[in-house]
Amino acid sequence: MENKKPTNLKELIQGNYVFVAKLPEKNDFSIGELDSLDAYTIPLVAHDYGAKTPVMWNTLYKKLGLNMRNIMLVANPKENAEIVMNALRTDQKYLGGGFGVGWKEKLNLIDEIRPKDLSSVNIVVKENGKLVGYNTDAHGFVRSLEEKVGSIGKRLEGSNVVLFGAGGVAKEVARLLANKKINKMVILNRTFSKAVSLANQLNEKYGQIAVAGGEDIIRGYLLNSFTVPDVAINLSDKGSDGPSEKYSAFAAADLKHDKNAGINTTISRTIARELKRLNPKIIVADIVLPKNPPSRTLAIAENEGLENLVDGLGMVVYQAAPAYVKIQEANLDKHTKKVSEEQALEIFKKATEFK
Repeated sequence: MENKKPTNLKELIQGNYVFVAKLPEKNDFSIGELDSLDAYTIPLVAHDYGAKTPVMWNTLYKKLGLNMRNIMLVANPKENAEIVMNALRTDQKYLGGGFGVGWKEKLNLIDEIRPKDLSSVNIVVKENGKLVGYNTDAHGFVRSLEEKVGSIGKRLEGSNVVLFGAGGVAKEVARLLANKKINKMVILNRTFSKAVSLANQLNEKYGQIAVAGGEDIIRGYLLNSFTVPDVAINLSDKGSDGPSEKYSAFAAADLKHDKNAGINTTISRTIARELKRLNPKIIVADIVLPKNPPSRTLAIAENEGLENLVDGLGMVVYQAAPAYVKIQEANLDKHTKKVSEEQALEIFKKATEFK
């Protein structure tokens, strides 16, 4: 007889389709709590890492006296994606949640995307029984980047940008940067075809704004280009908790042998040192926020004297406030106490010590 398909979160956990993430703060949770909760939100990730979502959302739930929990779960997006989402769709206590690393491009698992041309989502909202996907990550990241650019008396408009990564949130960040009327964008990615595809999409809409490359030409575009970069942004998983944590975005990542992390570090230090000499005011930003910051990329940049650095905390905080409000407004029967986006943002800033 075929095994019964899970229909709710408890059955997903009992069937080992999902596992409670261990690294995030305030994500300590036992299956026995589920029955007593009024509702929950579920961020899904492909591997465990020190995410800030549980500490932010659970702090707010507690402050408002809501009998809810944010529970970050690790689930395999390749093997169990449909089983997981079908169970959550029928779970009356599931209000929505996040699509994290490994899940952001699983658009086929949800019922609707807003706006329709999104290529990745980071937040899923249950609205009248339907699962609707949004992307607040990109806006959050670009907002934190603009704050840094403005703090040194510059603007994104007219700047030259190098992006490391072409999947997930990179697609939406690239589009927002193009809307900011940057001058040129170089997209460098481990899988060259993904970089080409993203560059072509941007060029069709915004003119010849983007070029693509593989990891083999990172050094060339950072150091030897006729177009000196003003901003370098890591949107890949290099430096995140997990198999890529020892790798910097400044050089290629080959995870097959441990010694390759040392090679990556040596090359990255050389490139960061040269960047300091050629363009000391360059802004180096990293979407990655490991449990023990700074990320590998930012640590190397700082050690080599680069000063204009942006980590992923700003994005995490700025994306969370509109995400929370979207779920709140779609489920007012559960949210007996409401907050505005700005109120949520202030609570999230305090919970993460973001200034």
